Amino acid sequence: MGRVVYAAATALVCALSMPAVANDDVMKNTADAKNWAKQEGNYANTRYSELDQITTKNVKDLKVAWTFSTGVLRGHEGSPLVIGNTMYLHTPFPNLVYALNLDDENKIIWKYEPKQDPSVVPIMCCDTVNRGLAYADGTIFLYQADTTVVALDAKTGKEK
Repeated sequence: MGRVVYAAATALVCALSMPAVANDDVMKNTADAKNWAKQEGNYANTRYSELDQITTKNVKDLKVAWTFSTGVLRGHEGSPLVIGNTMYLHTPFPNLVYALNLDDENKIIWKYEPKQDPSVVPIMCCDTVNRGLAYADGTIFLYQADTTVVALDAKTGKEK
C-alpha cells in the first residue's frame, strides 16, 4: 500500500510541476524567435527575445526606423504580438486593434473598432488600459473594457 501511495504522490507532484500548455499553435509560434506570440514571450514568462540583431555593442547606434500612432492618448500597457510579418497591437479604451504589415512600414492591414458602452470608463480601475491581446490558431483574442471577449480572424480582422 505504501508503494501505491508513494507512486500516486510522485505522479501528482510531477503533474503539478509541469507547465500548463494550452495550444500547440502557440507552442510552435513561441519556439520561433522571430515571433512574439504571447505577451510574456513564451510559457516560461521570460519576456526575453533570443534575436541577436541588437547587441550591447551596437545599441548606441540605433535610430528610429518608423513609428505608428494609435491615436489613443491613454496608457498602452500590453506589448504588441508578432506572428510572421504581421504585428498586432491594441489600445486602451476604446480597445482598437490594428494589424500592421512589418514588410511595408506603417501599412495597416486591418483595424478593428469594437462597439461597446462608454459608460464602463468611469468604473474602470487604474486608467482605461488593456494588458494585451492573445493569439492562437489564426485568431486574435481581445478582452474589451466592457468584459466582452472577442475573437478576430488574424488575417482579416473580422469577428469570428
